[in-house]
Amino acid sequence: MLLTEKQKMALSEFMRMVLSMTTATALSELTGSDVKMIVAGVSLSPLSKLTLQFPQHFKEDVVSIHQVFKGSISGDALLLLNYSFAVQLTNLLRHNSKDQIVYLNISACEVLTEAGNILLNSYIGLLGTLMGCQFTFSMPTFQIEPLPDLVKSLMLSRNEVRYVLMVDTTFEFCHNSVKGYLVFVSGVIPLSCLIKGIEASINLTIPNP
Repeated sequence: MLLTEKQKMALSEFMRMVLSMTTATALSELTGSDVKMIVAGVSLSPLSKLTLQFPQHFKEDVVSIHQVFKGSISGDALLLLNYSFAVQLTNLLRHNSKDQIVYLNISACEVLTEAGNILLNSYIGLLGTLMGCQFTFSMPTFQIEPLPDLVKSLMLSRNEVRYVLMVDTTFEFCHNSVKGYLVFVSGVIPLSCLIKGIEASINLTIPNP
């Protein structure tokens, strides 16, 4: 299962819509400072290969904010961050706090979960709008674990080959930036329907050379 250039363009445009003014404004209100979200790239790979294809990005434990959603298409939506990036993002989100954290604590988990909830709700909400369907989704959960353990939990009790659609995302706060990943995990058929639905809704065309 591979992405065509047209599909990559459509998915990138979709994610720019997700991370546009509404989401950025909500995060800006949360932080009290301007926030920009930048989509650097989109990739698709088998979930089982994630630990082999992205080891350079996840050398530390992975921090995840995770929601399960169901509807005409079902799957898992996650915000993934390296542990050190999660600490950095927490300090930027809590920039009015006098105390900078070095390790994630309960307060940091709450802040990151709230930010992740904003992003994932925008993701799932816009997906439903574009595809003309409604989704139900779980409350967000926060987890810190090695990447192999996260992959194993996403594959557990699943009788299907699962793929992961990964969006390379950058949070920009004034002169600071933090890299993260917005991730969608599902089976081949639901994921194919999602990609085709986004492609048709965005209606992008690639100019002929």
